[in-house]
Amino acid sequence: MKTSVRTMHTKKYTILFTVLMYCSFVMVGQHSTILAEELKSTLNTYYKNKEFNGTVLVAKKGTILYQGAFGYANIEKNINNTTNTKFLIGSATKSFTAIAIMQAREKGLVELHTPIKKYIPELNDELGKLTLHFLMKNSSGLPVHLNRITQLEHRDISSKELIKLYNTTKLAFKPGSKYEYSNLNYQLCAIVLERVTGMPYKDYMETHIFKPLNMHNSGIERTNKVAKDKALGYDLNNGKFVKSDDNFMSYAKGGGDIYANALDLLKWDSALYSNTLVNDKSKQLLYDGSPNAFGTYGYGFKVKTYNRSSSKKITGKLVRHGGSMYGYICNIHRYLDDEVLIVVLGNMRPYPTMEITLTVENTLRNYNVL
Repeated sequence: MKTSVRTMHTKKYTILFTVLMYCSFVMVGQHSTILAEELKSTLNTYYKNKEFNGTVLVAKKGTILYQGAFGYANIEKNINNTTNTKFLIGSATKSFTAIAIMQAREKGLVELHTPIKKYIPELNDELGKLTLHFLMKNSSGLPVHLNRITQLEHRDISSKELIKLYNTTKLAFKPGSKYEYSNLNYQLCAIVLERVTGMPYKDYMETHIFKPLNMHNSGIERTNKVAKDKALGYDLNNGKFVKSDDNFMSYAKGGGDIYANALDLLKWDSALYSNTLVNDKSKQLLYDGSPNAFGTYGYGFKVKTYNRSSSKKITGKLVRHGGSMYGYICNIHRYLDDEVLIVVLGNMRPYPTMEITLTVENTLRNYNVL
C-alpha cells in the first residue's frame, strides 16, 4: 500500500508540531524553575538580614509560580514557618468585610447610600447619618482606632458595647469631603451585616466566604479562640526577636480580625475572577478607586495602576490591601489585568513589606509574567 505525498507531509507537520509543542512546554517549565529560584534567592537574602520571617506565594491565573516559607512560627519551640502556616492578616480583613457587604447588597438587604441608622437605630443622629458608601470609602470622619476613645481590654467585647463607644465620639470632618483611614468604618460595616443577616459577623464570614471556598485554614480570631498552627507574632528589637504583645482581636471586628494562610488567600483570589462570591457589578464597585476625595480607595481595596512588561506596553489595575498588627504585617497584591497574585505574610514587625512585594513584582515583570 502506497502512502501519498500529502499524507507524508501531514505526518511531517504533525511530528514537527508535536516537537515544537514539547520544546515549548520544556522552555516554560525551565522558565518557571528559574523564576522560582530567583525569587527564593532574593527572599532568602531578606531572611538572612532579619528583614523577613514568614511566607510568600506568587500565582498567575490560579497556578502557583512560587511559594516559600522562612524563619520560625514559634522561635521558643523551634517550629518552622511552612507554606501552610496561618498568620493574622490585620487590615486586609477589610477586603473580606466589603465583599460580605456587597453580598448583602445583592440580596437586597442593604443600600449603600442609605443612612446606617436604619440598620443600627441605637446610633446617635450624627453617626446615624453615615452611609455604607462613606464607611467603605474611609470617608466618614470617624477616629482611626478605638484606642483613641477607650482603654482596650483583652476580652471579647460585644457589638452593643462597641456601639456605645462609637456614640461617644465626634466626626472630624463632613462625611464624603475627604479620605481618612479608620478601622471604625469597617467595624460598623460588620455590625450592619449582623443586623441585616441576623447572624453574628464571625458566623456569617464562615458560612458565606470561608466554607464555600474551602478556606479551611482561615477564620475569625477572638480572645479565647486562637487558631491552632498559627505563627506567633514577634517584634525585632536591637537585632533580637521578642514575643509581641497580644492583639485586641474583638476590638478589630470587621477591620482586622481574620487569620489565613497563603493557599487560602489564593482560593479567595481565584474566586474573585468568577461570580462565586459577588457579581460583576459588585466587583466594579469594589475596585472603583478613581482619584477623588476618597484617596483611590475602592470598597475594601486600595486601587492603583501598575506597569506591565515592555511587550504589553499598557498599565494595568492593581487592587491591594496590607495589614499591620502587633507582631504581624502582610501585603496582598492582585494584578487584575494579568490575574497575578502576590501574598506576603510575616510574623515579625517591622520588616520592609512593600519593598519585598515590589521586588517580587519587578522580578515577575522581567519574566513577562506581568
